[in-house]
Amino acid sequence: MSVKQIFFPEESRSLWGKRWLNVIFRTAHLCGIAVYTGGVFFNITTELVMPAYLISAVSGLAIMVMDLYTNGKWVFQNRGLFIFLKIGLLGVIPHFGEFMKWGVLGIIVLSSYISHATADVRYYSVFHKRRI
Repeated sequence: MSVKQIFFPEESRSLWGKRWLNVIFRTAHLCGIAVYTGGVFFNITTELVMPAYLISAVSGLAIMVMDLYTNGKWVFQNRGLFIFLKIGLLGVIPHFGEFMKWGVLGIIVLSSYISHATADVRYYSVFHKRRI
C-alpha cells in the first residue's frame, strides 16, 4: 500500500464513533480556546492558562488525526490551509507583546470564517484550482 493510498484513499474511510468523538474533541477544543483567550485578554499568568492551551492543542491534534485517517484531502482544501495558518499564528503570537491579544482574536475570526463558509469555500483547493 502506497503512502498516497494511506493518506488519500479513493473512498473516505469510516471511523466508528467519529461523529461523537468529533463532538467531544470539538467541545474540549472550544472550551480550551475560550479559557486560553480569556487568560490572554485578562493577563492571567502562563502557568494558569497553560492547561487550557494544552487541552486545545491535544483536542485539535485528535481532530486532525481523525480527519487524516478518514481522508487526508482536507490538508489541500481551504479548511486545512486555515488550520495550518492558525497553528502558525499560535507559534508567533507570543512574540507579539501587547498585540498578542489581537493575534488570538484573529485566530478566532479565522476559525469562525472557515467554519461557517460555504462548502465551495471550505472544500476549494488552491492547489487543484477547484473544489475537491
